[in-house]
Amino acid sequence: MTDVPIIDFLPFREGAAAGKAKVAREIRGACEGIGFFYLARHGVPRAEVDAVFDASKRFFALPLEERMKVKLSPKQNRGYQPLGSRLYAEQADAPDLNESFKYQHELPPDDPDIRDGNRVHALNRWPSDLPGWRETLIGYYVQMESLTERLLRAFALALEIPEDYFLAFYKKPLTQINLLHYPPQSSEARGRQFGIRPHADTTAFTVLAQDNVGGLQVQRGESWIEAPPVEDTFVINIGDMMARWTNDRFQSTPHRVINRSGAERFSIPYFAIPDFDAIVECLPSCKGPDRPVKYPPLRVGEFMQGSNSRDWNKDKPLN
Repeated sequence: MTDVPIIDFLPFREGAAAGKAKVAREIRGACEGIGFFYLARHGVPRAEVDAVFDASKRFFALPLEERMKVKLSPKQNRGYQPLGSRLYAEQADAPDLNESFKYQHELPPDDPDIRDGNRVHALNRWPSDLPGWRETLIGYYVQMESLTERLLRAFALALEIPEDYFLAFYKKPLTQINLLHYPPQSSEARGRQFGIRPHADTTAFTVLAQDNVGGLQVQRGESWIEAPPVEDTFVINIGDMMARWTNDRFQSTPHRVINRSGAERFSIPYFAIPDFDAIVECLPSCKGPDRPVKYPPLRVGEFMQGSNSRDWNKDKPLN
């Protein structure tokens, strides 16, 4: 059992007005409350999810020297991020216990953003000795793009704005997928060390596929609750950009990972980040005389460039 609501997405996908309205109400309730929900009957084939998890395991089974050949850098934030390479001030000498592989939509080398050195639009770095691996990851990315469009429409209806409102902000988005691998954490591990430290996502929202190991925890008041694996669902959580869009009507909730299972854990988050030049400002349905605007307009690209810079400054936390 879980305290995080489970929402059946099939009525929305079927397209009838009553079904879409029902799902929108359920999403509104979840996002105004805990800021997390499970999405069931989402339309992404199980085979596609299984294939990308298999691809993730193949990559992290490679020798370290092979993984390091596609290591990301401050100028190219795509590729492999080694275990224990993210250290934050509040963690002292205890880095996050995960390693990851980051990729984005494919861009050609002559794309203007690539030529101009815009590091939030970077070329993907693919390992050379995993046949079919790149194609599997790109196929999963396409599935996530399709699901994102449907979720954007559902969020808009939940916020009582035109259904296609958010689509204009996702023409050339900064969306990104991370393949994440967590080794087991010993019960003797220091109390301030995590698989991923407590944080809120910078994105508009995140679509998380997780294996059956568990370890995800969501903050609720002063305590933490488990968000265990639920078969054939994704975990959806609101991020900081959507919280700003909605004037905190939708909650960007801190969460963390502690893997004390004794087994490896794999998860695959998709970060639904809008276009570089998109301006995030308070929605009309989220402000009024009794709800003053909390945040100034924000340009997504500048915000994400700052976020990536903090990721490479190991003396500061990544917010």
